[in-house]
Amino acid sequence: MRNSKIYFHYLLPAVLLFWYAVMAGCTHPVRRLVFQPHHIQKLPPFPDSATQFNRYWLHTEQGRVEWWLFKGGGSAVPRKGPAVLMAHGNRELIDHYRKRAETYQQIGFTVLLGEYRGYGRSDGSPSRERIASDFRHFYDHLIALPNVDPARIVFHGRSLGGGVLSDLSRERPAAAIIVESTFLSIKAMAWGAPNFLLSDNYNTLAALRTYQGPILIIHGTHDKVVPVRHAVEMKRQIPGAELILYECGHSNCPPDWEIYWANITSFLDQVWGTPF
Repeated sequence: MRNSKIYFHYLLPAVLLFWYAVMAGCTHPVRRLVFQPHHIQKLPPFPDSATQFNRYWLHTEQGRVEWWLFKGGGSAVPRKGPAVLMAHGNRELIDHYRKRAETYQQIGFTVLLGEYRGYGRSDGSPSRERIASDFRHFYDHLIALPNVDPARIVFHGRSLGGGVLSDLSRERPAAAIIVESTFLSIKAMAWGAPNFLLSDNYNTLAALRTYQGPILIIHGTHDKVVPVRHAVEMKRQIPGAELILYECGHSNCPPDWEIYWANITSFLDQVWGTPF
């Protein structure tokens, strides 16, 4: 009896602590697969001379998170216009999406680029829950703008960003979703690891299957990071989605920007029935 008491008072907590450490150690590599700010070699200087956008900060419990706002241009009509909420991929920053945002801006869209915690100039550490909270705030900022039509918000996410925004579509409405070079799920990317090891288990396919609006899937046929089978399977399980494949890899897509933007504008024309 005395030995049993010693076990429960001393050995059992030690055993539980050991297994907790093992579990934390197992989940850490998976989290580093999902979020990789440590692989960004160089932080570009902030373009202080830029006039196309304004920089803002979201204040969180972990510090400040950066976001950029590109006000829509290209339309002389004084009415509320469409907007895009963009989320970037791993090993990337909002800085790398400036040209994409400016192109959307030139054709009449307001664009919000939201950063992830722990990436670039932003404080904190990334997790699915924290990023979801931040992007809900970004979305709410966007639809509150006087020049933005809340009924015409497009989500455009690349790679990890596709998972982030597909997740967001469960909580905030989108007029259309564009997922580019995006995985089916983190489980599919983590070689079938059990769910209890997946602390940030994005499931893009599951989220998009519950979404009722138009979906555009863009992927490179030579993608070695997120193999093209992810896009093909996504299209198979969501037959109404549009699938566009380019001859490119993960980080060198698209091969032709003119064709890329023609495809996107054609898709968005179909979303609203008329040119936006």
